[in-house]
Amino acid sequence: MAGEKPHSIAQSRCDGRLSAPSAARNIVPILEAIGPYVPSNGVALEIASGTGEHAVAFAEAFPDTIWQPTDIDAERLISIDAWRARKGIMNMRVAQVLDATAPSWRTGPFAMAVTVNLMHLIDPAAAQAVVKGVARNLSPGGHWFLYGPFRTQGLFRSESDQAFHSVLTEHNSAIGYKDIEAIEAWAVEAGLSHVALIEMPANNLALVMRQIED
Repeated sequence: MAGEKPHSIAQSRCDGRLSAPSAARNIVPILEAIGPYVPSNGVALEIASGTGEHAVAFAEAFPDTIWQPTDIDAERLISIDAWRARKGIMNMRVAQVLDATAPSWRTGPFAMAVTVNLMHLIDPAAAQAVVKGVARNLSPGGHWFLYGPFRTQGLFRSESDQAFHSVLTEHNSAIGYKDIEAIEAWAVEAGLSHVALIEMPANNLALVMRQIED
């Protein structure tokens, strides 16, 4: 299992929903950035959906797309479905267990894949497994939207990023910030092509890759 945990402490509600402050902060810019790449139909896979707040926001903002949330943690799977029920969303599937760090995982094909705030919480081998799995499960022409904190050219983008990385590595020396160039190189090796690298608030980045069409 990936073993990743959200950095922010999620607040629990009586109906099973979890709420993470970071999700409320970043969802608006993520929706703006992801819009041009969301398919007009088909199924989009979200890897490591966490509390489910992003999943319901995606489903509400893009009603012509079917959204498949996933996670590895039982409490978070309950939260995702509780948010779905609370919002009464019809274009969002029941949350499924998916360990996207497992070798050769397959659960597609999907018209799009979305990964938010995961790569810094897993080790390099697990991150490479995620990249290869995304490439393996994307339909031709499908996009992968990857969001989170990264280094660029081996350098931290701010002092707060370096401090956060230190906190992560103190807890587990194998995890921490990855170079965005390394992630892109892994993706290209797996068969994806570069589409965009988008500057996001709070020094985050969004990398968009595309599955090469047959």
